[in-house]
Amino acid sequence: MPESENSDTWKLIYTRSRQEKKVSDWLTKYQIEHYLPLMRTLRVWSDRKKWVDMPLFNGYIFVHPDSNQRDQILPIPGVVKFIRHNGEDAKVRPETIELIRELLEKGYNVSQLDGNEDFGPGDKAQVLDGPWKGQEVEILDLAGESYVLVTFEHIEYTLKVRLPKEILKITQKGDSSSKSLWEHL
Repeated sequence: MPESENSDTWKLIYTRSRQEKKVSDWLTKYQIEHYLPLMRTLRVWSDRKKWVDMPLFNGYIFVHPDSNQRDQILPIPGVVKFIRHNGEDAKVRPETIELIRELLEKGYNVSQLDGNEDFGPGDKAQVLDGPWKGQEVEILDLAGESYVLVTFEHIEYTLKVRLPKEILKITQKGDSSSKSLWEHL
């Protein structure tokens, strides 16, 4: 059996704008295993404030269809396409899905980074505790707060995650500008 039919890897679908939850409902209805990571966010309007669950990755849902279910996904209202990489469906390792789940369940502060932001090279560190224990990460300093920069393959999203500096151990110093960032932490 080809790897795509006998694999634990997940796939990624792209949805129309603000259709992630509706697509998730359809996937549930068709009993297709999927994961829509949601983060609780305070939304402010002129007349009220409300906590809402927003998709962590706008326009993306992770799916884990069996070989017979793949063709059922594209006709679902709101689904645009499967994300492709090197001529085939992009694959996301189960470890990546588990990492995202743990990250959100443990309540880490997560937000999306604007891909156009200009960051200089920073220090490399190893995470000593938590869901990313053992992972090497890059330290950033945004508005006086320390963040760990994590890039997920095939998603083309970068996340900034606030981690306590106590659980980080420097493994490599960046250039002189990043040294000054570390000294301020």
